Amino acid sequence: MSLLRAAISLLTGRTARRRAAAEAKIRASGLFDTAWYAGQKGGRTRAPLRHFMARAFRESAPWPNPLFDPVFYCEGHPDLKRMRFNPLLHYAEYGEAEGRRPNLSFDPVWYANEHGLDGPEGALRHYLTEGARLGLRPARDFDPEAYLENHPDLGLTAAQAFAHHVRTTAEASAGAKGQIFNGLAYRAEGGERPRYRFEKGVQPYCYVPPRRPDDVEARLAHLGARPLFSIVTPVYNVERRFLEAAIASVAAQWYPDWELVLVDDCSTRAETRAALEAIDDPRIKVRFSPHNRGIAPTTNAALAEATGDYVVFLDNDDELTPDCLYELALCIDRTGADFVYSDEDKIDGEGLFSMPFFKPDWSPDALMSIMYTCHVSCMRRSLIEAAGSLRQGFEGAQDYDLTLRVTERTTAIAHVPKVLYHWRTLPSSLASDMAAKPYAHDSVRRLKEEALARRGIPGTVEPVAAMPGQFRVNYSPRGTPTVSIVIPSKDNPAMLRRCVDSILKVSTYRSFEIVVIDNGSTQRPALKALEELRRLDAVTILSDPRPFNYSAINNLGARTARGEILLFLNDDTEILSPDWLERLVGYAQRDHVGAVGARLLFPDGKIQHCGIVNLYDGPGHAFYRRNDDQVADFGRNTLEFDWIAVTGACLAIERRKFAAVGGFDETLPVAYNDVELCFRLVEAGYFNVVCQNVRLVHHESVTRGDDQASREKRERLRRDMMRLYARHPGFLARDPFHSRNLNPLSGLFLPNPV
Repeated sequence: MSLLRAAISLLTGRTARRRAAAEAKIRASGLFDTAWYAGQKGGRTRAPLRHFMARAFRESAPWPNPLFDPVFYCEGHPDLKRMRFNPLLHYAEYGEAEGRRPNLSFDPVWYANEHGLDGPEGALRHYLTEGARLGLRPARDFDPEAYLENHPDLGLTAAQAFAHHVRTTAEASAGAKGQIFNGLAYRAEGGERPRYRFEKGVQPYCYVPPRRPDDVEARLAHLGARPLFSIVTPVYNVERRFLEAAIASVAAQWYPDWELVLVDDCSTRAETRAALEAIDDPRIKVRFSPHNRGIAPTTNAALAEATGDYVVFLDNDDELTPDCLYELALCIDRTGADFVYSDEDKIDGEGLFSMPFFKPDWSPDALMSIMYTCHVSCMRRSLIEAAGSLRQGFEGAQDYDLTLRVTERTTAIAHVPKVLYHWRTLPSSLASDMAAKPYAHDSVRRLKEEALARRGIPGTVEPVAAMPGQFRVNYSPRGTPTVSIVIPSKDNPAMLRRCVDSILKVSTYRSFEIVVIDNGSTQRPALKALEELRRLDAVTILSDPRPFNYSAINNLGARTARGEILLFLNDDTEILSPDWLERLVGYAQRDHVGAVGARLLFPDGKIQHCGIVNLYDGPGHAFYRRNDDQVADFGRNTLEFDWIAVTGACLAIERRKFAAVGGFDETLPVAYNDVELCFRLVEAGYFNVVCQNVRLVHHESVTRGDDQASREKRERLRRDMMRLYARHPGFLARDPFHSRNLNPLSGLFLPNPV
C-alpha cells in the first residue's frame, strides 16, 4: 500500500509540475488576458488560467483573449485534444511561428509582413498589446473604419471592432455547421490531401475534393428525370497527360448517365492522336477531322454527335470535379433549368489549385460586362441548336457569344454555388492571361456589338482601361425622357448649391428638372439659397416642414415631378461625370433593370459606394474606402454588375417601376429605406445595377449628420434593420449576388478563410 501511495504521489507530482510548467509558459507568452477572461461568459475570476486549462477542449470553451478561438484552433489540430495539449500553449510554442491562425480572420504571416515584424511569432501579442491601440490594420480583408460604418448600432471603438468581427465570425461559422471549411480537419478525417497554391500577397485558397456521400444512388433514384449529359470536347495538340486527366475526370463522375464526345481538329502532335486512339470505352466517342477547321466548327462537329438532353462543355486540358454531373442533375431536377453554370477555379500544370471564382446567381448585366458564367456551362441541347450553335469569327470568345445567344432564349437559368470545374492555366490559355490571345479582344468587342444589334438596343461598346481586353456596354437613352432629379435638403446651403451647380454645369444631357424639397430650413443662408435657386428655370422648390422622413420626402418629390425617370440624389453630392444622366437613363430604361446606382467617392478619392452587399450582420457597402483605381473580384467594382441594392444617395429608376412596387416605405424614415426598395424590386423580378463609370463625390450625410453619434440613433438603426428583415425574411443572411462561399462578414468578395 505504501508503494501504491508513493506511485500515486509521484504521478500526481509530475502532473502538477507539468501543469505548472504549462501555466508558466502561457503566462510568459502574454496571450492569456486574466482580466478579459474573468469578464467574459464562462470565465472565472478565481484561478482564471487554471479554469481555462481545464475547459480548453470543450465545444463552448471560453477564450483566453479577445482573438484566440480555442474551438477553431482545435478543429485544425485534432490531435491536441487526444494528447491533452492545451491549444493556447501549442499556438504560443509552435503554431504562431509556423504562421497558423488563432481564428478565422487573423493571419499572423500577413500581419507581420504588413507591419514590419521579424516574423509571425509574436504577431498576435503585438496586435493585442499595441496594434489595436495604434489603429494598425489586423487583416487584409478587414478595415476597422469600414466595419464601424457598416455597424453603427454597436457603439464600438476602432480598437474593439476587430475583436467583435472575430467573435461574430466564429459564432456564424459555428451556426453554419461546417459551411466554413477547415481543410486540416478534413485531412485528419481521412479525406484526400488538399492541393493548393499560396502566393504572398494573394488570398489563400484551398480546394478539397468532395467525398462521395453514401446515399448518392438513393438520391439519384428519386430524381424526376435522369438527363443524359453529352460532354463535348474539341481536341487540338494538347499534351497527352492533360488530355488523359480531362478524360479521367469524366470517368470519375458519380453520376453515371453521360457520354463524352471528343473531336480532334487534325492535331499534328503525335502524342495527342495516340492518346485518342488508345481510348476503349463505349461511352466515349472519338472522331478525327481530316483537316484543321478551328475551335468553333470542331465543337459543332462534337455537338452533331451528341445525343444527350444537356451539353456540358469541357476544354481538352481542363478537369471536371467528380461531383460535377451529380450536382448538375440535382439542380436540373430541382429547378428545371435550361442553362446551369457553376463556380470554378484554376489548376496549373502541376495540379495546384488557385484563383477560385465564386459567382453570383443569374446576373444578366454582369454577363454583358464579362463572361462570368464560363465554366462549367451546361445547356439544354435543343436550346443550343435553336440558337445556332457556335459561330466562326469569334475565336477566343466563341463560348461567350453562344452564352449570350442562349440566354436570350430562356429565363430558366440556375447557378450551382460550388466549384465543379478546374480551368487549366497554361502560358497559351485565356485562363492564364487574357493577353495570351489578343485576337480574343476583338471578338469580345464584336460579340457585344452584335448582341446589342440583335436585341434592338441602341448603345456603344467601350474599352475598359483598367481591364485590357474587357469592354463596357453603354446603353443609349431611348428618346429624350425627362429626368426628375429629386433632392431633399435642410439648412445646408453650401452643399446644396454646389450639388445643383454641378448638375447644371457638368451635365451633357439637358432634358431634366431639379426638384428640391426643403425639409423645414430656418437658417437665413439656407433660405436665401433656396430663393436664389427658385429663380432658375430648371429648379422647383417644394416645402415639407414635417419631421425628417427620407421616404416621405422623396415620395412627395416623385409625386410632384413630371419626369419618366426619377433620380433621387443627396444634396451633399457633386457630379464628376458629364454623361452621368445618359448612362443612368440608358440602364434604367432596360426592361429587366430596377434601380440604377452610381460610383460614389469620398473627397479623398476612396470608394464610398459601388454597390451594396447583404451580409450576415446586415447591409453594407462593398469595397468601402478602397482605392478608386483598384480592380477587384474579376472586375466587380469596375464593370457593371447586378447588386442586391444600391444607395439612395444617387438612385435612378423608371417612374412606372417605382410606382409598381409602391415607392419608398415611409415607416423607414431614415435608414435602410433604399435597401428595402431594392429588396422589393428584386422580389418583383428586377435587377439592380451600378454604373461604375458614373462618378460622383459624396460628402456623406452632411445634412443629417452621423447616424451612429448617439445611443438613441444606434438603437433606431437596430430597430430599422429588424423591421427590414421582418418584411423580407428571405434575404436574412442571404444575398443572391454575393456567394455563400465568400466571407459572410466582409464586403471585399474574398473567400471564406480556411
